[in-house]
Amino acid sequence: MKVRRFGHSDWQVSEIGLGGSWFYGRPEFGPKPISYGVNLVERAIELGINYFDTAPLYGKGRSEEVLGHALKGIDQPYYLATKVGYFPEPFDYTRDSVLRGFEASLKRLQVDRVDLVQIHESEQAGWDGVFGAGRTLETLRELKEQGLTTHIGLTGSDLTLMAKILDEVDDFTSVITFLKYDMLVQDAADELIPSAARNDAAVICASPLHGGLLGSKRDHWRETGRFAERYERQERIEAVLSEHDITSVEAGLRYLLSDDRVGMILSGVASVEELETSVAASTAGPLPLGLIEQINSA
Repeated sequence: MKVRRFGHSDWQVSEIGLGGSWFYGRPEFGPKPISYGVNLVERAIELGINYFDTAPLYGKGRSEEVLGHALKGIDQPYYLATKVGYFPEPFDYTRDSVLRGFEASLKRLQVDRVDLVQIHESEQAGWDGVFGAGRTLETLRELKEQGLTTHIGLTGSDLTLMAKILDEVDDFTSVITFLKYDMLVQDAADELIPSAARNDAAVICASPLHGGLLGSKRDHWRETGRFAERYERQERIEAVLSEHDITSVEAGLRYLLSDDRVGMILSGVASVEELETSVAASTAGPLPLGLIEQINSA
């Protein structure tokens, strides 16, 4: 597995990280036993993945519990990231809420500290919730000073807000963008990615296949009408890919890995097969420049 420098840290992280949003089971299939997630994490480590991301929101704590069991006893180096905010409700982004949420995460993960703690859905906190006295960033700085986390990260959907936050302070080592930068959509290229570059923050692309529209959920989303505004462009891209005998899944992953500004793809896989497909994209390397140009103009 290829590695990339993680923002302004000295970490060398696998260019594909394992996202914990689904390895406890997808809603349409029901919850899975802990052993299912453990097998997935163990296979990820075998394949060279050294970065694991979770959050209290995922499965209402179930994801952290599964990951805690899976990583217990692993003796090779890895990076563990979780989040504060958004859950448990009500979460008001005050010091007390942040500390209660973080302490609960440590308990579920069965650890004394994490490598990265991120503000989950920064638009839920807003500017004051991030920067106000006794609010989120001040509290996360305390956790860092106490050695309970090494780095602080940012997540969210409001690209303008996140760009402004990154430009305001140098605390953030990473930023997650979700459904805002992939083969279908490049909204994050206007503000967020340049801001991350100015501030040497790693750009993490979550849901690299646009919520599964470029992958296993293509037909499901089309039946429900979700992402309908993307269908025409998707079809044009699929026509291009058919000429090159490459699937949307492989192309979507390699498209992001072709961008040096991307620090990591966070792959929220739900099976070993999906995991191995993601890793194969890393092994295959960047897409040819000519194909990227065709995709961008589709």
